[in-house]
Amino acid sequence: MSGEIKGASYNPQTPDEHVRGISLLLPVQERSGFAFLIAYTKKENADSDLLLQVLGDQTRRLAESFGKEANLQHRFEQFLGALNETLAEQVREGHWNIPIEQLHAIVGITSSQEMYLSGTGELVALFLHKKPSQRYQVFNLFRGLQTEQSLPTWEKTFAVVLDGDLHPGDIFCITDKDLQRILPVDELNEILSTLPPVSAVEKIRQYFAHNEDVLLTVIKIGEENPTPATEQRQLLAIPQSNLSVEKMNSTEQTTEWLLDDRRPNVFHWLKKLFSFIQSKTDSRSRILKDLQNQGTFPDLLKRTGRSVWKVISFFTKMGLKHASYTISILKNKDQRETLQKKVEMKRVHIRGKLRSLFERMRTLPRSTKYLMGGIVVGVLILIGGISTMTKSQARSQEEAAYQAKIVQIEDLMERAAGAVIYKDENQARSLYVNAQTLIELLPSDTPQREEKNKELTQTLQTALNEIRHLITIPNPPLLADLETVADGVFGNSMVLNSGTISVVASDGRVYTYSSSQKQFDVVVTSTDGLASSIATTNQENGQFFVLSENGSVYGVSLEKKEVSSLSIGDDPWVDLETYANRLYLLRQDPNGTDGQIIRFNRNGSSFTDESSWIKSKTSSLNQAVSLAIDGTIFVLKKDGTVVKFSNGSEEEWATGTVDPRIADATKIWTNAQSPFIYVLEPSTQRVIVFDKQTGTFVVQYRSDAFVGLTDFSVDEAGYTIYLLAGSKLYSIAASHIKSL
Repeated sequence: MSGEIKGASYNPQTPDEHVRGISLLLPVQERSGFAFLIAYTKKENADSDLLLQVLGDQTRRLAESFGKEANLQHRFEQFLGALNETLAEQVREGHWNIPIEQLHAIVGITSSQEMYLSGTGELVALFLHKKPSQRYQVFNLFRGLQTEQSLPTWEKTFAVVLDGDLHPGDIFCITDKDLQRILPVDELNEILSTLPPVSAVEKIRQYFAHNEDVLLTVIKIGEENPTPATEQRQLLAIPQSNLSVEKMNSTEQTTEWLLDDRRPNVFHWLKKLFSFIQSKTDSRSRILKDLQNQGTFPDLLKRTGRSVWKVISFFTKMGLKHASYTISILKNKDQRETLQKKVEMKRVHIRGKLRSLFERMRTLPRSTKYLMGGIVVGVLILIGGISTMTKSQARSQEEAAYQAKIVQIEDLMERAAGAVIYKDENQARSLYVNAQTLIELLPSDTPQREEKNKELTQTLQTALNEIRHLITIPNPPLLADLETVADGVFGNSMVLNSGTISVVASDGRVYTYSSSQKQFDVVVTSTDGLASSIATTNQENGQFFVLSENGSVYGVSLEKKEVSSLSIGDDPWVDLETYANRLYLLRQDPNGTDGQIIRFNRNGSSFTDESSWIKSKTSSLNQAVSLAIDGTIFVLKKDGTVVKFSNGSEEEWATGTVDPRIADATKIWTNAQSPFIYVLEPSTQRVIVFDKQTGTFVVQYRSDAFVGLTDFSVDEAGYTIYLLAGSKLYSIAASHIKSL
């Protein structure tokens, strides 16, 4: 039985309170639940009003048309299909002209047991799941929508659906505000978890200015609290066999522990054994009479143990003395022969003694035999019982310690997930690292434990990828492959200009990518100087320039389909770029201790007036590998450090922390229009993106398909990154690019 579902949405309290969007929370007729919508646009005008009206009308139809027997999932999917088609049709007919990136919306439906939602843009959708331990685990559901959907379009505005089961105590909060930055974490959790939805909405609203617009909806599943009569009806409705099985499963571990602690009492059974012996033995037996006069069995056992110890000590001393004597006499032959005779005589004597002992035992009374057999069996049972109890207690303690470690790891991961929700990534990273250390120390001596370790490791890796801002692309689109044109050829470098992709290949040819044919076409035939190309510039005045491994620079004209060599000295160049009709080359000193940027001015078809462009700097350009120009110059070093120069002087600028850290960067890219800096690291098969203004780390894209990365380029207008990996040309969607 699920708890009652309640919800509340904030409504303006005064006429002068501005509301920039729409917030709906509509009861679903004939069904315990709500249909909800929160939406707004960046700019308010007639077009945005019409868009919000369409969203509101469609949501109202969903709430009004929902039947009592309707399937929640199927009905919501039908609603989304109709909504997407309506929005696409409105755009095609020109009813509004709003970029899709300016719409921020979330729409969904919930009952007391399940919830379905979809969204686009940037909103906050906090989900607080109440665990059996009475603690709350916090999720940001909107982040899941953004991860699954990279580039929204008006043809399919709401493309991703999230679904999940609801349990008593769960809370769902939707808003357009970043509540984690405005309210203290503990206070926000307390408001949502302790107050009913109406009071929670009013309390949260008090943290904002009176005239500030707020879109806010809170939905809460009531606690399960069945009456005794209800509990009795539930039990009566369950077959007795089910109750027995459920009871056995729920108490299985407790029973095992109790059995371990309540093993058979050895002394109790031995007493019963001797009682039986007494009843079957002649009452005149001297042994039994002595036992009766000597107290309880534990006393007898202690005295027997002391006697046995004295016997063992005596024989040990005698054995050592005899061994010493034997060693001394083995040196003499006569003594050895005499000793052998004595040994043989002792053997005969011992055999006689044993025969005599066996004869005596055969003549012993039956009661005495029972008693001696009982003592032997009792000792064996005692040893076995002690061993079993010791092992059982050790297993119980070890299992308890293992479960305590699991609880500790899960607690660390839950706290880290909460820190991520509240934007404290440093604390989250520290907690995840602690959890990872504990996971590595967990034993994996059973298949169940090994499976649990794998599950925890996978969950941890997924969480770490989230705070690493790592987007893994399992199957990036393959645009074309050079090997379909020529066997054994791979791409060295590439140029993207006006939508045309040109690749300088290892066979010295220049290929262009044909998007219509999905293949490469040869533009420039084989040229030896291009076979070892390591860098290219952007295209300028109908040509681009190529730097070869030996330091030579070539000009390539796609229109004329020809290659020309520039009269530039073969210095240890590592990269080149053109900007404002000038050519810039990054040079390493011959001793490898520093670097310099050399500038050339264009003079007709050649470049002259060589000069050192960097006038002042504090950072060493040792191991500089690439440069990019947008008016200022960014120089990339192998360890991922980026040094910024303006007018020949170094500026204070640094990139944010990347996890895992960059160790083998090769290329950097930006242009005058881009707000981002892109860095390529082939060894980790990734492209890292930084904010150009602040240096803040934004995101990193990675794929196992990126084997042998050599170059890349970015088409921000088309939301696409192109990567050259071996002979293959890939593209990935740049989901971090937003409309500015």
